[in-house]
Amino acid sequence: MRMLFGRLLVLLAALAVATSVRAGETDSPLKIKLTAHEYPPFMSQSLPYGGLLTRIVREAFKAANVEVEIESLSSNNRVITGVMVGLYDGAYGWAHSPERDRKLHYSKSSIFTFRMVFFHRRDMEIPWENLADLGRYQIGTTLGNHYSDDFSLLQAQRKLKVQEAASDQNNMRKLLLGRIDLFPMEEEAGQMLLLQSLKPAEQAQIAFQARPIALIPTYLVLRRDLPNAAELLERFDQGYKQISDSGQLARIVGETRKALVAAAQQNHNKRKQQ
Repeated sequence: MRMLFGRLLVLLAALAVATSVRAGETDSPLKIKLTAHEYPPFMSQSLPYGGLLTRIVREAFKAANVEVEIESLSSNNRVITGVMVGLYDGAYGWAHSPERDRKLHYSKSSIFTFRMVFFHRRDMEIPWENLADLGRYQIGTTLGNHYSDDFSLLQAQRKLKVQEAASDQNNMRKLLLGRIDLFPMEEEAGQMLLLQSLKPAEQAQIAFQARPIALIPTYLVLRRDLPNAAELLERFDQGYKQISDSGQLARIVGETRKALVAAAQQNHNKRKQQ
């Protein structure tokens, strides 16, 4: 009996040491360098907290003891292409697509769901039931963006007339000038772009449809050859769950949205005074 009890103590001690080592490894600090592009109100160096998604990502990693450095790039296509070819560690706010899935690791947790809608000139009524109904219209897209699986399939089948541009700003300008009829973009981001890039009289000429093209969950993505990608993704998912379960995520979203609205109002007042 004493021998059995002694073995049991040794086993428990070994388990305690192993658990302690694993906990120490989990708690040990890590660093990651992410890249992002200008996509207000979700990502931008000029916005409070760097934008809504930037703050969520930072707070989730902070909860998991990961230090985040973020480099801003001018083009969304440069961001996602750069991660896929291994120039950068990772990025955030990106949806699944077949090409990306082959080249990237994704977080299990979706950071935010984008609501994709069509922007159009206010003087044009463009009703549709299915995306295939839009085959006679000129649709602008931005290089590197994914709008929905159905949209990509119809585009590949040439059942949609698609014109690619280098930026969302270019597409919004083309829409205003009548060079395209429709431009798909995330609803909040599109409204922010209108406010920032067009004059009030021009803004009044653009509207967006209430019906969404798709609801797109977005994720943290890391390059496949990043040595500690698995641990970083696990930590991110743990950190995201922690801030979500504790109610911190909801507070972050509410607080950040208030700060973004205040900043937008301040910028609007400045433009009125100029």
